[in-house]
Amino acid sequence: MRLKLSLKNTVRAVLWFSISTIFLKCSFPTEPTYKKKEIAKKIEEICQREYNLKVITKSSHNTLWIYTPLPRLLHNNFGIDKEKFLDEEVTNQLRRIIITIGRVFLSADTPPEFYGIIASDINIGIDYILIGNTLDIKKSYAGFLPWPEANRRYLVKMEINPEAISDETGDHINPYDIKLEDFLTQQIAQRITMRFQDEELKRYFQADKVSGNFDNETFIFEYKIKKLKDSKFKIEDEIIKIISYVLNSYEFEKYLNVEIKDVYSNNKIILSKAKLKGIK
Repeated sequence: MRLKLSLKNTVRAVLWFSISTIFLKCSFPTEPTYKKKEIAKKIEEICQREYNLKVITKSSHNTLWIYTPLPRLLHNNFGIDKEKFLDEEVTNQLRRIIITIGRVFLSADTPPEFYGIIASDINIGIDYILIGNTLDIKKSYAGFLPWPEANRRYLVKMEINPEAISDETGDHINPYDIKLEDFLTQQIAQRITMRFQDEELKRYFQADKVSGNFDNETFIFEYKIKKLKDSKFKIEDEIIKIISYVLNSYEFEKYLNVEIKDVYSNNKIILSKAKLKGIK
């Protein structure tokens, strides 16, 4: 079961720090240090040796999953103070794991295409999931991707999962390959939700739900966004700008159309790839 939270605060809880601090504090060799088969083990070793942090890695073909069991995930004031979400020590631990991933991936010859961090509260059964794209790390480090934008590209989820209770070894984690089209679909849905939670728009709109999937070479998005009062902003325009920006930024070509449906009104918009490419 998915916990209903403010996605803006959810993302900010762990990504409040500038990713630039991760890489500016690290020195990376110009030649690869680690072979592909060493990556998972090195991440486990560095987390244990330098941070006394237990992580378990599991790999699929193109994705490395990093699991960390925790006695506590949520802040003491979660549910009371809207600015409090993750326990402060959990935020620090996640930051250390991200630092380690960056160090190893940028020093490896063939790192995986994606990585997922799963931090689980093993006392009450909650999974906190953070998914990133390795190319985004490389672009950030090379200066081609601004750090605030790199932060927005992470997928963040939190789910109640009874199977996480007492799981010290990650037995309830099933590694799988992340497909780029699915990653982009979820990132777009997350960005749309966060956009309508921005201070600029939240007084005019209420974002109840945004979802998406990729099927038969078509991105399909459905949204439930209520208009609270008149505004110069148009829901469809904001959504289209986000979709166009993400697909063009990743230079994704393997699609034909994008469908956008307003669930409340049942109105549907269909845009071709050529049309989206022309939107700035």
